Amino acid sequence: MAGVEVSGQGQIVALPFRVEKLSFDAKWTSEQGAQLDLDLTCCIFSADGKLRSFAGPGHSTAEDGGIFHQGTPEGDTVTVYPSKIDPHCEALIFVLSASDSDVSTMNLTTPDSLQFNGYSAELDASLEPMFQCNLQPHLPSAQVPIAPSTADSQSMIICAMHRSTDSWVTTFSLLSQPSHSWGHFVPELRTVLSQLPGFPVQKLAAAQEGVVDKVVLLRRFEDRTAEALSCSGQAVQKVRLDFGWEGALVGEGIEGVEMEWNALCYDITGEQTQAVSSKSKEADGITAVPDPPALEEEEEPAPPEADPEAEEADEPKPEAAAEEKLPAATKNPDDFPQKDGIIIQLSALPSATRSIVITINNFAGEGLGPLTCAHLRLTDVTAADATQHKSMGWFRFPSPVGAHKDRPTVVMAKLYKESTGSAFSQWRAAASNPDLPAFLADVAVVRSALLTISKVQATANQLAKTIADKTEAGEELAEEVKAQERAQWQWRLGCMGRPLPGAALEDSADDLKGIANYEGRFDGTDKRHEQRAKAIYANGDTYFGQYSNDRRQGVGLYLVAKGGGYAGSYAQSKRSGQGVMRMPDGAVYQGDFVGDKFEGQGQYEYVDGSTYVGAWKAGKKHGEGVYWDTKGGCLRGTWENGILKGPGSYDQPSYQFKGNFKANLPEGECSFTICAHRTLGMPARAAAHIMADHGPIIKHKGNYTLPPGHQLCLTLVHCTSAWQTS
Repeated sequence: MAGVEVSGQGQIVALPFRVEKLSFDAKWTSEQGAQLDLDLTCCIFSADGKLRSFAGPGHSTAEDGGIFHQGTPEGDTVTVYPSKIDPHCEALIFVLSASDSDVSTMNLTTPDSLQFNGYSAELDASLEPMFQCNLQPHLPSAQVPIAPSTADSQSMIICAMHRSTDSWVTTFSLLSQPSHSWGHFVPELRTVLSQLPGFPVQKLAAAQEGVVDKVVLLRRFEDRTAEALSCSGQAVQKVRLDFGWEGALVGEGIEGVEMEWNALCYDITGEQTQAVSSKSKEADGITAVPDPPALEEEEEPAPPEADPEAEEADEPKPEAAAEEKLPAATKNPDDFPQKDGIIIQLSALPSATRSIVITINNFAGEGLGPLTCAHLRLTDVTAADATQHKSMGWFRFPSPVGAHKDRPTVVMAKLYKESTGSAFSQWRAAASNPDLPAFLADVAVVRSALLTISKVQATANQLAKTIADKTEAGEELAEEVKAQERAQWQWRLGCMGRPLPGAALEDSADDLKGIANYEGRFDGTDKRHEQRAKAIYANGDTYFGQYSNDRRQGVGLYLVAKGGGYAGSYAQSKRSGQGVMRMPDGAVYQGDFVGDKFEGQGQYEYVDGSTYVGAWKAGKKHGEGVYWDTKGGCLRGTWENGILKGPGSYDQPSYQFKGNFKANLPEGECSFTICAHRTLGMPARAAAHIMADHGPIIKHKGNYTLPPGHQLCLTLVHCTSAWQTS
């Protein structure tokens, strides 16, 4: 690749001004096969520092098509058509961001390679490289911190370009930022503008009013607590949801278009408990947003009477001649296309409510075809003072016109509550490494985490049982129990943007039920496909990990609601490969799995303290193995379908037994060996007698028979003593 090699912060590259097309791409790779979720965004500023618009995920075009964003799993591209950009667009800033989630943390250091490149092209000509920049050396690390970058690398301000007389002057900032969204550090973007050579700093400093300082844009598949989104420092108790949509044909009275919204409430089993919609906005804990007060119409003043003497038809008016051309109208990125809204009092919802799935629909015949963008905005309205209300975020679902004519529903988001004592929360607290594959690789930590989670689950289950029993008996809950119940819940928001088929909402009932209990991505065929998924099943069991083709695939953590769980590898939703499994009774198996069964080499630790290590097949001991009992005995032998048979030995502190086994029991000829060191646990007289008569080692042959009553009798040849065991 030719072009300028960018080597560090502050480097300036001049890009052609009068060219048909400029193209900028960010490319990344991962040799480990990690599913990377990175976004390149182009932020557009005017000369006074106002954010005019942006092109990026959720908003693919800006400046009336002059700037276009396109994303793929391997990289994002922003294409700029300079001739189409409004003259009042003064500067463009490119930002690369990495998402993070509760199941796995990702930042810009996660990819194995990370490249930012620029190209130019004349009409109908191929792209010519202008520059290339390897971003990895400019990311902060523990060994080589890059001042003034922050210690975290969720985002990077790559470069800023602004107009000059004959070129776009591009300055590379290469500044890391801790936030996963550029909308959180708009002031830092303006600081970058103020440092650009030749940028009109005076206009930037003079502009104070109407400047957007924060654009809380939510990413697709973003999942965060309500408190984290609100940033109010207090518990979120009341949320306002605003719905909006845009499109070439979207409006009232247009054939084939009748936009509406729905908010569907589900319990933990996925059963719908209540619903509100455009046509019915009231339910337990949910009310409609009050209509704004109507403005009084003012009487228009009569136009002034014309002065015939002052009129001269062919002369321009002096004031018109001095009039400056006003800036072209541009849509503020904070303008929300408000259509409707509801207010949810979270504490007033029915206690069985675990999730609220929010959809925007058009069942009038054209599906989502006429839609260009669906919008959902959330606001924390807990405070009585409206000036204290906090924006929680704005999620956009862009849709090319005609792209989803066969899909009348788009699932925008899911508002759901999760117990702080839940398996997921406890796993997060127990996991020393937030990255799931790395966590599962540490067997000792996994075993400890499964034990901790099981204990906390038992406490949470007991609280749930107490509440259920008292509710069923009609008894009043103690205030202490009520406080425990309230304190354990935490509301979260998961953004989705998933179109669904079906001529009516009822046709999508199964899909919506699945969405209510799943957090993660879907592939092009609407099947679950995610490396960091979370799923809650109807029985209360929970899974965190990888999904592919709608199956648990790869590494994952499965926790049973009644206690116990599994951490390890999956294939086609079955435990396969290496794993650790804790049983509800506390027993632990660590080793190989095939098709959900113990198979291969593994170790099983029983509740009573005994342990088996050896071969397994189809969930049973099969092959050579060793079993340690609770009395210090060690049994070696061969098992077949869980049954000990054939030659074996049994060692105890006082003796060693060798013989044959049948159906788990000794049978036929055998031998006992007593060594000097094995007499340590015997009474003194017995030990002295053995040592005096037989020396340090005694060997006796014997024979096992199974008489009626299943009591095993052992007869020692050449010895008058009789050994009996049961």
